[in-house]
Amino acid sequence: MVYVDSKDLGYDPFFERWVKEKKKTHSESMSEALNELYTKFVPACVDRILEGNAGSAEEPQAPLKFITPRTNLNLVQQMCWLIDAMLPPLDSNPPPPEDADSLEKFFMFCLTWSLGAALVAEDRELFSDFVYNLSSTMRAPGTLYDVYLEFKTQQLKKWDDLVPEYKQPAEKKFAQILVPTVDTIRYSWIQKQFMMIKKPVMFCGESGTAKTVTVQACFNEINKEDLYVILNINMSSRTSSLDFQSIIEENIDKKTMSRYGPKSAGKKMIVFIDDLNMPLIDTYGTQQPLALALFLISRNELYQRTGDLDKREIIDTQYVGCISPTASGGNRVDPRLMTLFATLNITFPSKETTESIYTKILEKHVVEFHEDIRGIVPKIVNATMEVYLQCIEKLPRTPVKFH
Repeated sequence: MVYVDSKDLGYDPFFERWVKEKKKTHSESMSEALNELYTKFVPACVDRILEGNAGSAEEPQAPLKFITPRTNLNLVQQMCWLIDAMLPPLDSNPPPPEDADSLEKFFMFCLTWSLGAALVAEDRELFSDFVYNLSSTMRAPGTLYDVYLEFKTQQLKKWDDLVPEYKQPAEKKFAQILVPTVDTIRYSWIQKQFMMIKKPVMFCGESGTAKTVTVQACFNEINKEDLYVILNINMSSRTSSLDFQSIIEENIDKKTMSRYGPKSAGKKMIVFIDDLNMPLIDTYGTQQPLALALFLISRNELYQRTGDLDKREIIDTQYVGCISPTASGGNRVDPRLMTLFATLNITFPSKETTESIYTKILEKHVVEFHEDIRGIVPKIVNATMEVYLQCIEKLPRTPVKFH
């Protein structure tokens, strides 16, 4: 057996193997175009992120920060996944372009939501500017995180254009309220792309960034035709590997000799694991439920805990997770498990977005009130936001008083 250090091997072999497949699934010219764009963008972007190298003509800068640790191979792998998800087949109408110039905006979009997907909010603009400086593309308004690619026209357009109008729930229950924003639309769309090719997705963000709401919004979108069963698992410090396995086994049935799948016939199952980093770290530095999750997601297999210890193959199942960053008190997740996921940083909504959310909710609520009341809705929201921001600044949470 020969062991090769990942630092010596690098990420090039992974991409080279992947791009060769594009000759079979698309064409040789497509493979060459992707290889050309990879050479133009990826090494420079990886160096800028991990080493702070902004180019030979500039002084080295500080590396960009991730909300959760990522390796260079993780980044390139996620980029290839996103290209696989978004690149239409050659027989589509219209067929995808096959030259590097026409594919450049598409490649930049995929770079943004792979290499730059887990960057902290403060460094996203730096990464966007760096990518633009490498390209020959005209800058769109804002950053690359503010725009999406319309593949048919190869144009970068604002995410704001996709935000639908808010509709108040018929029963007016607060728990049912979901105000569509740029963030929910953007992250749900990216999540959907990865799920279309059956890749696990992980959202990382501080408490209050609406990770769970965003994930559920995506589930509602893809499950309009009732093709999926959603299994929600909330982990805590008391969750054991047996608890995790029991929940999975309670929701699957035997399909053939050793194959198990969702109980509902003809449906697939999405396992949503919230607070995945919460289980306690044992004496040996292991989070046992996550060790089992690593085995399950990577191999799609489980072993019986009792009886003959039979191996069970788990089919028609996908995985989505949410974690908190270590900086806010969350446990560090095993890097081997994180490697299996496409990882996205959900950032705090801007003050303008937050004000827009509560303004829309309150406007719908007071629609039958007197005109004088309806007219002061923006002032009520602004005043409430000022109090909230003052509390955040003056009363920071501590390990003892974390509320």
